[in-house]
Amino acid sequence: MKTTKKMLALLLAAAMILAMTACGSSSDSSTDTTAAADDTTAAVEDTTGEAEDSTDEATEAEEGSEAADTENQSTSSEAPTLTSTEEVNIIWSHNASETSSGHQVALKFKERIEELSDGKITVTIYPNGQLGTVTENDQAMHDGTIQILSGTAGSTTDASLSYFDAPNLVNSDEEALELFGRGTELREMTEEIYEGLGMKILPFMPSGFREVTSNVEIRSYEELAGLDIRTMENTVSMEYWSDWGCNPTPLAFSELYIALQQGLVDTQENTYDTIVSSNLYEQQKYVINTNHAVMWSGVYINLDFFNSLPEDYQELITWIWEYELDEVSYEMAMEANEEALQTMIDAGLEVIDFADEDYVKMREAASPAYDLIRESVGDEIMDKVMAALE
Repeated sequence: MKTTKKMLALLLAAAMILAMTACGSSSDSSTDTTAAADDTTAAVEDTTGEAEDSTDEATEAEEGSEAADTENQSTSSEAPTLTSTEEVNIIWSHNASETSSGHQVALKFKERIEELSDGKITVTIYPNGQLGTVTENDQAMHDGTIQILSGTAGSTTDASLSYFDAPNLVNSDEEALELFGRGTELREMTEEIYEGLGMKILPFMPSGFREVTSNVEIRSYEELAGLDIRTMENTVSMEYWSDWGCNPTPLAFSELYIALQQGLVDTQENTYDTIVSSNLYEQQKYVINTNHAVMWSGVYINLDFFNSLPEDYQELITWIWEYELDEVSYEMAMEANEEALQTMIDAGLEVIDFADEDYVKMREAASPAYDLIRESVGDEIMDKVMAALE
C-alpha cells in the first residue's frame, strides 16, 4: 500500500513539472523545474528503498522457512539420544571372509554403534565361521550365545523360509528389492516369520545372484546335466540341481576350497563377491551366469536379547540400519560383485552367459522344487509370493 501511494506522488510531481515548464517564465520555470525534479528523485528513491525493504523481508522470510525445513529434516534423521548407561557387548558371527562386503558392513555397524553410544554398546565380530558352520551359528543364535547373525535367508534357517530358495524367481536384484523391500507385504510377512523363530530382522536385501563357477565348459542348460556340484546344505537347493540333471553334493562352506582343489567336485555356486573373497576362483576356469538364485543377505538379532535392551538402545540399533546402513549395504554388495567379476576376468576365467531360453527351461524344469517349497511354507505364503511376482 505504501508503495502505491508513493507512485501516485511521483506521477503528480511529474505532472507539475510539465505544467510549470509550459506556463512559467524561463527563469522561474528552470528553478521550479529543478526543485520539482529534486522532489521527484526523492520520491523515486523512497519508492525504491521501500521496494528493496519489501524484497529483503520476503527473502529473509523465505530463507527462514528453508532453514526451518532443513532443521526439521535434520531432526527427523538424527540419531536417538541415549539416557541409559548400561554396558552391553554384542557378539556377531558370520561365515563370510574378512574381505567380503558383508564383513565390511559389520565393521561399519560396530563403528557407528560404539561411536553413538559413547562406548556403552560394543560389538565383537567373528568372521570366517570362527564360531561354527551356518547351521551351528543358527543354533547358537536360538540359544542366545550369539546375539547377531548375518548371512543368507532360506530353508537353511528354517523350512518356513524356503521361498527364498526358489530358483529363477526374479530376473534382477532390483526386482528382488521391489518384492521384499521395507514396507512391502512380503517383507512384513518375512519379519513375522523371523520373529516367530526368535529373531528380529535389521537389514534384509539382495546381494547378487548365485552363479556357477566350474572346471567344465558349460554353454547351455542341457550341458548342466552330469555335473558334480557343491550345493548349500538345504533340501530345496539339492532338489533343483537334481531336477537339472546334476549330482548335488552338500558340503560345509569351510570345506569347499579343498574339495575343488582335490577334484571332489568340479563346480560350485555363489555370488561373485563370495567366490573371490574366499579365493574359490583360483581353482576354476569358467564363470557361468546361471542367475539361478538371489543371495539374500540379512542381519538378524536375537529377539529376546533385543527386547531385553533399554528402549533407547533398541531405537539406536534400528535407526542405524534404517537411516545409515540399509542403502550403503546394498550399494556395497553390488559394487563388490562388479569388482569381483572383473577380478575373475583378469585372472583368466572365461565368462559364459546362457541364452534367454535356457533360463526359461531352468524355471520349468525346477517345478518339483517349487512343489517342495509349497509343501514347506504352505499355500497361503506361496500364493502371496507368486501373486507379487505377477
